[in-house]
Formats: sequence, C-alpha cells, structure tokens
Amino acid sequence: LAPTYHDGAAGAVFGCPHYARSCKLRHPSSGRLYTCRLCCEQERELPLKDQDSPLDRYEVSEILCMRCGALQPAGSSCINPRCEAQGKPFAKYCCRICNLYDDGQDKHIYHCPYCNACRIGRGIGIDFKHCMRCNACVAISNENHHCLPQKLQGTCPICKETLFQSTEQLRGLKCGHVMHLSCFAMYRRSHAYTCPLCKKSMEDMTEYFAMLDAAIRMQPMPPAYASTMSHITCQDCTETGDVSYHFVGSKCQSCGSYNTRELGRYDNLSRR
Repeated sequence: LAPTYHDGAAGAVFGCPHYARSCKLRHPSSGRLYTCRLCCEQERELPLKDQDSPLDRYEVSEILCMRCGALQPAGSSCINPRCEAQGKPFAKYCCRICNLYDDGQDKHIYHCPYCNACRIGRGIGIDFKHCMRCNACVAISNENHHCLPQKLQGTCPICKETLFQSTEQLRGLKCGHVMHLSCFAMYRRSHAYTCPLCKKSMEDMTEYFAMLDAAIRMQPMPPAYASTMSHITCQDCTETGDVSYHFVGSKCQSCGSYNTRELGRYDNLSRR
C-alpha cells in the first residue's frame, strides 16, 4: 500500500520509473497492487515462487489512490471525499479503455481505436494515421511508408521483444520492417546496412554506393582478372545479371545497388 515515486528518492512525484501517476492498478486475478503493468512484468522476471500472470490493463477494474490509500473503481480521479486531491486527476492523461495514466508534462498521448492501444503523438488525423494493412499507426509526415501486413504483430529482429505493445521508440526501415530504435542504432554500429529479415538496404545508400563507385575507379583490377565476370543477384531489386568482377563489390546494372550476392564467377574469354 506504500506509495511509489517517479523521481525515486526525491519523493516529489508519485509513480514509478515508467510513468508519473498518483494511483496503482489492482491485478484482476491476484488482487496485488502494481503502479503499472510494466512494474508487474519486472516482478515476473524475478525468481519468485508465487508469480502473477501478466497484468491485463483492459481488465483492471479497481485502482488505489496513492495520496489517501483508498481502493476504488477505476476512474480518472479519486472519489474519496476525505482525500486531499479529491476530484483532481490521477494524471494529465487518463485512458479509461487501456487504464493508462501518465502525468508526463512534455508528452502527448492518444488512444487509437484501431490498434486499441495508446500511442505517443497528438492523435489520428493530426500527426498520425492508421494504416489498415499494416495495422499500425504511421506518422503523416512519413511519405515513404511501405506497407507490410500486420508489421507490428511480430518481434524485433534484434532483441526478439514484441513490437505491438512496446513502450520503446520504433524505427521503420526502407523495406517496411520495424525494429526498436535502440536496436537499430546498435545494429548500425556493426556497419550493417541490410535488413536482418529480408536483406534489402535499410536506408538510402546513394552516398555510400557513390563511394564504392569511386573506390572501383581508383583501383582497377589486375590484368589477370580483366576478363573475370560475376553472376550476381540484387537483394534490393531482385534482378540477376553478369558484371565485371571486382573485390570492392558488384554493382547491379538495373538499380545501381551494391547490395548484391555473387552466385558464380567465370572467365569471359573461355566462353568465346
């Protein structure tokens, strides 16, 4: 029943490390109190014998006011007439569908009726739209959106955590696949530029491919390899073809990408 705090030892803001709020959620099955569903998940990861099931936020029917300790039906503000904060909201944002409370001052949140979940943003039709094919909210400013059916229903290809209910920022790739932004940054640090799922280029690689063009011009192959050809397939446009062999890379003649795979190698003179 003891209150928890968003700002830790300072004890000035009610909540938890995940959210600022002045109420706790009562687990629909066990009756235990958790400041948020993520706190429940963290406790489930501990080696305890008596573990709760995941906290289904949609099934929460009771909450506890951390200011007065009154257990009450889920709502936006405390109904205890003796509470010092009676009538004041538990948080700036309150969703009665998701039972999400967040008092973050610089955060905009909206509930998407199609995702049936709360998302970061100002709202559908304002800065986001819902793509029915992807079943995901997409920024209106994203003019290069690539549809993939149910793209958020899987897991992040790097950390294998679920994407649909993730509280971390997501990063959409050029091919349409999605991963956590932090996972994307870590993956790029390994100098990878292809999607780990489909192997297409994750971003616009025009500048990098121009550097490879320059490297090939400055480093001509020795005469012994002048007639060597590579049979390649392009992982960006899926076209196949034959190009002159070079150790720097093989450029697709259809789209100009160096994201190619060598299928075979032969001497062009021997075929004449």
